[in-house]
Amino acid sequence: MKKQITLLAIADIRDWDSYKKFIKQKRFFNKTKFSFKSSSYDDVLAGKLPKINTDEIILYFFFPFGYWDKNVEYKDNGNFYGNKSFYTKFKKFWKVIEKIIKEKYPDKEIKYINKPKNLCIDRDKEKTKRILSKAGIKVAHPYLTRNLKKIVELVEYKAKHLFLKVRYGSMGKGISYFTKSNLLTNFSFKSNKIIFKYSDYGWEFKSIKKYKKFLNKLLKEDIIIEDEINPYLINGKKFDLRLYVCFGKILYIYPRSNTADKITTNLSQGAKGEKQSYLQKIPHKILEQAKIDAIKATKAMGLNFAGVDIMPNSDGECVTIEVNTFPGFPRMTKFNTFNLSKYIIKEILKQKW
Repeated sequence: MKKQITLLAIADIRDWDSYKKFIKQKRFFNKTKFSFKSSSYDDVLAGKLPKINTDEIILYFFFPFGYWDKNVEYKDNGNFYGNKSFYTKFKKFWKVIEKIIKEKYPDKEIKYINKPKNLCIDRDKEKTKRILSKAGIKVAHPYLTRNLKKIVELVEYKAKHLFLKVRYGSMGKGISYFTKSNLLTNFSFKSNKIIFKYSDYGWEFKSIKKYKKFLNKLLKEDIIIEDEINPYLINGKKFDLRLYVCFGKILYIYPRSNTADKITTNLSQGAKGEKQSYLQKIPHKILEQAKIDAIKATKAMGLNFAGVDIMPNSDGECVTIEVNTFPGFPRMTKFNTFNLSKYIIKEILKQKW
């Protein structure tokens, strides 16, 4: 007789980007050893978890939008966007969630797609880069100095192109790009004050004329500084790759491109999601190295499922930009019929739980 297992998915119902796509495919658990149940974070925090009859539970966590918007990134919270409080609150949240689940199911064997303690690490860009670098994965060269004079010298006398990013931000928000000719940022800077939006969109890059005053303010915040990746171009456009890794296997590669003059390849910053045929334009050697690095990066971060963002540089070397614990799922269209949720479920079913 097969051991019976329950997959418990915990999410916010407003998560249309991944959870709703996943739950539509729950039929693939039919006639397997898995039962499927779901719950919301509100119910978990209230101690209202579903009754489970199996001895083993596999937890699949989706992004807690409600908690995040209410407790971390909300208007008038008095915190600078992407500062350390974003990380510490999120880390504490996962400790609470894990404690509640263990107390609710004390007699169950509990396992995870991604362990709660690892679900917030990617929010710390500096820590992530250290982990990846230690694992032998190429990342953008960092600068640890926060001295304004030294940073200006790097740009004006050594011709460096620098990115200054908030350490605990996401979605391409809170980025500044500093070159000898200009400083561009998607923050606003008015009356010597750095201003940001309480929205995932509308973070448009603007030139800062009084850049020394702006930098002096920014350098006091939680940021990282790194070299620009001189990108590999295809038809005059730069691109990156979002590789979806599940239990050591590449399920899908999503290419995103932008014109060479743009700052980022984030979709939220105007980049274009490309069709799968775009991958045929990329040299085989680059694609294969990207796959190897994505699997290594996911393992190094202690994850079983992640979306890894990789940008090839002009020498054809793969540079890992980010590891996303909660990557958005690609939208299925007549041009893209790949059902990511279905293949995630297939990988879950294959594991020796």
